[in-house]
Amino acid sequence: MTDYLIRALAYNNQVRAFAINGTDLVNKAVSIHGLNPVAAIALGRGLMGTAMLNYMQKDKNVVTTLQIVGEGPMKGLVCIADRFGTLKGYIKNNDYESYGLDGPFGVGACLGKGVLNIIHDLGLKSPYTGMVPLQSGEIGDDLAYYFTTSEQTPSLVALGVKLLPNQQVSLAAGIIIQLLPGADEKIITSIEQQVINMKSATELLKKTNSPEGMIRALMNNTDVVITERVEIGYKCNCSEEKMLQGILSIGKKAVTEMINEQEVIETRCHFCQQNYHFSREKLKKSLKE
Repeated sequence: MTDYLIRALAYNNQVRAFAINGTDLVNKAVSIHGLNPVAAIALGRGLMGTAMLNYMQKDKNVVTTLQIVGEGPMKGLVCIADRFGTLKGYIKNNDYESYGLDGPFGVGACLGKGVLNIIHDLGLKSPYTGMVPLQSGEIGDDLAYYFTTSEQTPSLVALGVKLLPNQQVSLAAGIIIQLLPGADEKIITSIEQQVINMKSATELLKKTNSPEGMIRALMNNTDVVITERVEIGYKCNCSEEKMLQGILSIGKKAVTEMINEQEVIETRCHFCQQNYHFSREKLKKSLKE
């Protein structure tokens, strides 16, 4: 099944909804980063949430970043999405042993206290940035809190990643439901009841077989209109030139020290684990340019 995201309206345009099947997306992220189980669930939730956040924006040039900075052993994560369905991300600390295997288990426990940052970059001088404290660290709850406090939009957010015993991702799914201004209270009650019966996003995807089916089930098949469908996938756009510019951005003094101390300067992309190597001569030439 191809991974894709849909946007829809329901109840005579009183509700908007987003749903996503991200199974292959999360599997690729797990493979690239060699993620432990908790990190796989955390990054999977983050990637799917970021994809839906991006498609909420009107401007099609927007690049959306979801960043969590936590005080727990996982330390946080970064996810980036664009309007072409391209996603990438990484966990700040994937060292499973440092999580404390005898301690509390779960994404929230491993992220700990912290903040959720949402950045929408339109290519202008200053990107829009919203920040809220983590509520549970489970990511779905934190996004729901972000929508309520930063955008004054009551929202339901459900993000799920189901792992097999061999750490393969069997299902990854997400859904966001938002009430538009003036929505009838009866609609709210109906949706809430469906959500109570949902159990989890992955179970709903398994039951309905598609993002469209997920939304129709939660909307009681009432006036659902699919307004957009886009395929999604994990892809990094790093390059030697971008990595070189990243090194040069730390300043001439620091780069000169690196040249004096190392024969070859090595750097690695956080998003795809690709290694890049630069010789002293290459960096000296680049500094002059």
